[in-house]
Amino acid sequence: MQTGAIIAAAGISTRMMQFKQWMKVENRAMAERVIQNCQRAGISDIAVVTGHRSAQLEKELHSFNITFLKNHAYQTTRMFESVKIGLKYFQGRCSRVLFCPVDIPFFMEKTVKALLAQDGDVVQPAYGGKSGHPILICASLIPEILAYSGEGGLRGALGAIPGLKRVRIPVDDEAILMDVNTRDDFERLASLHNAGLIHPSVEVSLESYKMLVNQQTAALLRGIIHTGSVREACIAAGISYSKGWGIIRDAEDGLGSQIVERQPGGKNGGAASVTERGLILLEAFEEYEKRVKRAAEEGYREIFLKSDLF
Repeated sequence: MQTGAIIAAAGISTRMMQFKQWMKVENRAMAERVIQNCQRAGISDIAVVTGHRSAQLEKELHSFNITFLKNHAYQTTRMFESVKIGLKYFQGRCSRVLFCPVDIPFFMEKTVKALLAQDGDVVQPAYGGKSGHPILICASLIPEILAYSGEGGLRGALGAIPGLKRVRIPVDDEAILMDVNTRDDFERLASLHNAGLIHPSVEVSLESYKMLVNQQTAALLRGIIHTGSVREACIAAGISYSKGWGIIRDAEDGLGSQIVERQPGGKNGGAASVTERGLILLEAFEEYEKRVKRAAEEGYREIFLKSDLF
């Protein structure tokens, strides 16, 4: 079951009056923490919805091989607009979507895994009887959420859907309730969160004499599927247009077949689509990446957790 993740990071804090998406403690920012928690739980298709100082955020996060979507109206709209932008991106591509605001960055990897292990239209963690973030949403609900025109935001949109199957998962993770509104909040929660961060990290790729496919290749192909444009996919992936074509050519040379079909022309570089071979490559890589990371996690538990090193 393919799962995508939406991270809403478009606005500026009205309480802190600063760009808190990039507030750092021990050289790690809130946006980085949310992304890493999703990736460590096995979600590789991640979209960050930017707005305020979007260029800075995209530059700082480009190494994570994620997709950037822009909320151009972030100054005059609520967070629900960013949610809808993300849901439109994943519609027809994923069976489930995980959503989290960037200012709730300290939930644990195990919480995400607990959500992913459940079935339901909406799956939400709960601590002390209170529901929090992130929220797992079945993709079949996306059309109804996008059609919602009330003032209740995502909560109102979900509440307006009849017969909704909600699942609340009790978790031992108080951070699902904790948004960051002050610098003291951030530093206190970061110190608690950092204690549980030791984990295996694996960069998966297939290579011949050139790079065939890696996380960046996969992010680019997903962007082309969504936008129908190599140029727009490169912007979404945070890489240059020339680098994007270099990645595609290397993959095609190694595979011996075309993975992106081009229709040149126009100021935006013409239309483009991922070929059947490209789709097979993307699907196979995503499955391979999941298995490799699962094996790394199992090896970590078997070797390091039994060693009493941590």
